[in-house]
Amino acid sequence: MQGHIQRRGGDSWRVSAYLGRDPTTGKKRYAQRTVRGTKREAQAVLARLVTEVNDGRYASAGALTVAELLERFFELKANQIEPGTLDGYRRVADYYVVPRIGTVKVAKLRAIDLDRLYATLLQSGGRGGRSLSPRTVRLSHVLLRQALAQAKRWGLLAVNPAEDATPPRDTYHEITPPSVEVVIRLLNGAMEADPDFGVYLRVLAVTGCRRGEALALRWRDLTLPEDGPGEVLISRSIALVGTEVVEKDTKTHQGRRLVLDAATVAVLHEHRGAWEEYAELAGTKVTEDSFLFSSSLDGTTPWRPDVATGRFARLCKELGIEGVRLHDLRHYVATSLAATGTPIATISSRLGHRDRATTLNIYSHSLPALDYAAAEVLGELLEDAEVDRGT
Repeated sequence: MQGHIQRRGGDSWRVSAYLGRDPTTGKKRYAQRTVRGTKREAQAVLARLVTEVNDGRYASAGALTVAELLERFFELKANQIEPGTLDGYRRVADYYVVPRIGTVKVAKLRAIDLDRLYATLLQSGGRGGRSLSPRTVRLSHVLLRQALAQAKRWGLLAVNPAEDATPPRDTYHEITPPSVEVVIRLLNGAMEADPDFGVYLRVLAVTGCRRGEALALRWRDLTLPEDGPGEVLISRSIALVGTEVVEKDTKTHQGRRLVLDAATVAVLHEHRGAWEEYAELAGTKVTEDSFLFSSSLDGTTPWRPDVATGRFARLCKELGIEGVRLHDLRHYVATSLAATGTPIATISSRLGHRDRATTLNIYSHSLPALDYAAAEVLGELLEDAEVDRGT
């Protein structure tokens, strides 16, 4: 493997190890480093660099920049991941990564460059120079790690520098779900001011489904007997990709069928009856394919996710309720069920998590009732054993 040293002036040297010719341009490619010190020190660096090249730790990425790599990565992923996920990746790239290291050559990117990026983002990466949360910085790291891993699979890199980088640890935020009293205030307030939105909130509060999953419900997904409990099939979701509303699979690409209590079934009967009256007055009708929550009288247009969130924020403001998000109704369902001793497997299934481990990871710090129950069981076992010995 060829290599040479070039003096740049004073005690500065450039060492270069030959990588071969670029398959696209045919130009010679080199792995290079700048050394400050004596010529002997430069020779030692060159020897190590040549060894690294011989070990396959360098490949020719040509003049490809980080911004160009990310764009190629997005083109590849366009048909492999959900549009909403891809849109999120693009926002991370546009807001945090490309403005800072977009022009850096991929072949010259090192773990230390990524660590400097993460430190800058933590300190002043937000709007107006505000700090970013560790979680947001970790999203930048995840994107870069995946894109650079793809570059390695393409043969553009021999090693992925992100694997040796040190992103900040994600901080844990205690989940504080709303109390049942707060949820009842929200439901009653919504039913008085906006009955359709009140029905939507009730569906969230009794199923634990995600915002977009409830928005994607059509009448054909419901089984509503005249009396008693019913069922709902959750198999789709409404998402916002850029400014476009799209219907897609659930987050885990799995459908689930949930039981609805009799009171909620009655509320849904009233909801459909009201919409059928509105539709008839407008010369149209509600069908089994109509959305439950629609911005058109025939139910063909679902609510936008951001509109639902905005309506919830206004409702909270009107009721004087602070610190509660729409997504917190999902946390309310999980913690309320756990407090009554509902098995984790049942809670996980209702929430639509891929497995029970996901539920435990999210709610392990917010389910004290389960730990109290465990303590009671263990204590009773010891007490029973002591009684047996005493008799």
